[in-house]
Amino acid sequence: MSEDIVSNGLVDDRYVKALRLVDEFQSQMGALLRQFEERMIAVQPELFQRGESARVRQSENPGSGLANHRINHSLTGPAAPEGVNLNVHLYWMPPAEYNRTDIDGALRAFGYKLKGADGEIDNSVVERTRAGEWEVDMAPNPYDSNTVFYRHVSSKAEIMDAMDVLVDHFEMFGDAYHV
Repeated sequence: MSEDIVSNGLVDDRYVKALRLVDEFQSQMGALLRQFEERMIAVQPELFQRGESARVRQSENPGSGLANHRINHSLTGPAAPEGVNLNVHLYWMPPAEYNRTDIDGALRAFGYKLKGADGEIDNSVVERTRAGEWEVDMAPNPYDSNTVFYRHVSSKAEIMDAMDVLVDHFEMFGDAYHV
């Protein structure tokens, strides 16, 4: 056991302050993801049942990646395909997993995906996104076989900008997932 780690954790209550910082970050990120989820539902209401809610899940030790904060919301509306979930998230990933050599440190991918969606629909949305002038990055999802639509973020302002772009993206292309 390192004397420095123990001693530094005790100085000025650093350990306790770090725990509080983690709790506050998770609370604030959960609120931002809830806002993102609500806006996504509002632009594609036919995919969602009114009144359903999903909870924020957070992991500092996911099976893949470095950490994540996410909400999975089942698509159960009248136009929803069966077995599909909207996933809004902040994934902390090694940049190489998303082929992002331009990023030092962790990739902070704020975005969405449709878990369980038809891969051909995802591919069509990817092609249509590339053909347009969207400031949306795309990558294979590290957790399953779908595409992740995201923006790398470094601040709350960038999260809010990313949210605006991604909500507009889902409003434009979400109808591709309608049954």
